[in-house]
Amino acid sequence: MSKNDLVAVLYFDDTQVVGRVAKVSYGQNITPITTVRKDYSGIMDGQFNDRNDFTTTVNAVVAEMVQGLNRVPQTLYIGVANQFCQVQTQTSELVFDHMTKINRQHLQKLWENTQFDTTNMEIIHKQALYYKLEEYEEVLIDVLGTATIGVTMVSSATTVNQEFRYLFDLNAIQRAGFLNYQFVSVAACELFMIPEKVRDAGCTLVRCDFFSTSVANVLGDGLMQLAHFNLGSGYLVSEIMDYFNFDYETAIKLLAQCTPTFEVLVEEKYTANGIQIPASIFNKLVMDRLNEFAKRLSNFENARVIYLSGGNFDQIYGARNVFANVCDRTMYECADVLTGEVAYPENTLNAIVRYVLR
Repeated sequence: MSKNDLVAVLYFDDTQVVGRVAKVSYGQNITPITTVRKDYSGIMDGQFNDRNDFTTTVNAVVAEMVQGLNRVPQTLYIGVANQFCQVQTQTSELVFDHMTKINRQHLQKLWENTQFDTTNMEIIHKQALYYKLEEYEEVLIDVLGTATIGVTMVSSATTVNQEFRYLFDLNAIQRAGFLNYQFVSVAACELFMIPEKVRDAGCTLVRCDFFSTSVANVLGDGLMQLAHFNLGSGYLVSEIMDYFNFDYETAIKLLAQCTPTFEVLVEEKYTANGIQIPASIFNKLVMDRLNEFAKRLSNFENARVIYLSGGNFDQIYGARNVFANVCDRTMYECADVLTGEVAYPENTLNAIVRYVLR
């Protein structure tokens, strides 16, 4: 793919499907040409609430995102939500009878020696995580051109269940003008929003969707582990609606006002859509749920440095500090590599576009 070309990507999370066609110029500058967002019945507990509705929504987004284009890209890249991906790791090695400088054929042989489990699975992403040479204890990110008598490669593969492909209608995609579609891992794309030095040292990428959270351990340019749990800001919104008998819009507006990490006066209130609620009562409920989320997150094997993506707790003032304190970790928000902005799903779309151009 040339550097000054159109790229088409589609991305979905727990509540929406987003399609974009963008023009990418030198320097990875991205100019959106068309962007289409549509809500659908969503994902709960790792399952689509209505698979047919999801497929119908995807087809509608795909058809609309190419309207008015003079030329449609050949491939539609589909970012697969993390809860539908699995990560495997494998170790392979080569031993030489004399000092040998490692070339690309040797690296290819290491890949041929890997045996990832593809039973009912298809691999959508592979990456060498690190190498070890016979003569040294430390791990290396790259060994091309290095002389050794033996090399070990630790690699990972991201897979999706083969049945997942049935959710996507190739005929509808081709009617829109695409020749084919290709899956990419959202986690594999978003990890490149993390600075390279941090990735090379090892870190954790936590994506907070509306009803689910994924925890990915990152090393270099690859994923070492990927886990999930069914908890997100959507559960907090639902509890606010049930506990206070509020509608969705009111609950969201109150969340945007609340400051759970601050002491508030007894008489202070939050107001939304003509409804008032004592700030102290509202803050306590929110703080309790943030702590609950952080404790669930702390049960996972996390690196000392965590990056957050997904944006679903961004509307709650101080949420990231609560997570960092409970987990005893340093936490940052993923930002666009060029603009430094933190905006979702914009950053996710840009991350997918840049990934497919790598």
